[in-house]
Amino acid sequence: MVRLPIFPRMPRSPAADLAPLIKLLQAGVPPERAAAELARVLAIWTAELKDDDEQLQERLSGLAEQMAMGIEEMHEGIAEASDKGKPTLRRILATHEAVLNGVRKAQGAA
Repeated sequence: MVRLPIFPRMPRSPAADLAPLIKLLQAGVPPERAAAELARVLAIWTAELKDDDEQLQERLSGLAEQMAMGIEEMHEGIAEASDKGKPTLRRILATHEAVLNGVRKAQGAA
């Protein structure tokens, strides 16, 4: 029997953790679905960084900043959009806002 070496687990990158969430945001899924994916990401980050609260807060702050900038851009896009496109943009905006609220709650809890 051949024994394979055991390598230490490489930490995941925050970008890899966020990739599914970003795809959901781009697809305009309902806010509840995006919030569930955010909860999964937060669980990974909390477990991975259980001994490094400062790093966790940095990740959360970075994500909150990205979400806030995206929301600001969406408000501008809605103002410029035709009436036909506004409902879709508003739905996507609601999803982004739900995720940002989840990040802010996590910042307060961490």
